[in-house]
Amino acid sequence: MAVRRHTIPLALVAAAASLALTACDGGAGGGSAAPSGKDSSASHATGPAGKGSPSAGAGPGASGASTGRPASSAGGTSTDSGRDASGDAYAYKHLCTAGQLALSAQVLDSDPDQYVVAVTNRGQAACGISSYYPLVALGPKNAADRSKSIHPLVPSGLGGAPAIPVYAGHTVYAVLDTDPGGAKGGNGGIDEISVLADERFPNAEMHRFPMDEGATVTRHPKLGLYRDTVRDAVTSMRSADIAAG
Repeated sequence: MAVRRHTIPLALVAAAASLALTACDGGAGGGSAAPSGKDSSASHATGPAGKGSPSAGAGPGASGASTGRPASSAGGTSTDSGRDASGDAYAYKHLCTAGQLALSAQVLDSDPDQYVVAVTNRGQAACGISSYYPLVALGPKNAADRSKSIHPLVPSGLGGAPAIPVYAGHTVYAVLDTDPGGAKGGNGGIDEISVLADERFPNAEMHRFPMDEGATVTRHPKLGLYRDTVRDAVTSMRSADIAAG
C-alpha cells in the first residue's frame, strides 16, 4: 500500500524559526533589547559641588561656589532605616550638633572690613541650623566683661523653613561688615570676632577670631543670613536693618 507523505513547506519552517528567535531576544512587550556595553549607557554630566572660599576673588560681586544639594549615588545617603539623609526634610528633623560643624571666619581680600563666616557640615548626613544667621559679637580680645560687645544688625522679615539645611560635606556662609557706611576710622580697641554657629549651642561652643589690624568697627555693623554662596551672603548682609533678637 502506498503511503502518502505530508511535507511542511520550507517557508513555514523559516517563519517559525524567526518567531522563536524574536521571543528569545525581544523580552516582554516585544521591544528590542538595548545594546550592551559602555557606549549604550546614558551619560549624566554632574558639575563639581565645591565648598567655595572667602579668599582672593570672593569679594562683593564675585560668586562663591554653589553648595546646593550634593550629587549622590543611586538611592542617596540613607540612615534611620533607609530614610533619605541628604534632603531638606531630613535636615529639618535632625538639627546639627556642634561636633558636626567646622567654623571659620576670614577677611575678604577685596574689603578688609568684611568677614566671611563659613560653617561646614563634617558629618555623613544633612543637618539643620536652627537660627537663620550666626550669633556674632565684636569686642576686645582680652576683655573680662563682654557685656559691652557690639552686636551687628541683621535683616528683618525673617520666616520660612524651620532650619537652614547644611548638606554633608558642604558649607553655608554669612558675611559681616564692620564698616558698612565706609567711615574708615578706628576700631575703638575692638579686635576680636566671637561667633556661635547656632543659637541653640552653649557659650562653650563660641569661637573667637582675631580681626585684621586697621579694620574699622562702627557702632552698627551688618550681618547677613546664612546663604549657599558668598555672593548671596554679601547681598543678604546689605539688607541688614534691625538689631539681632
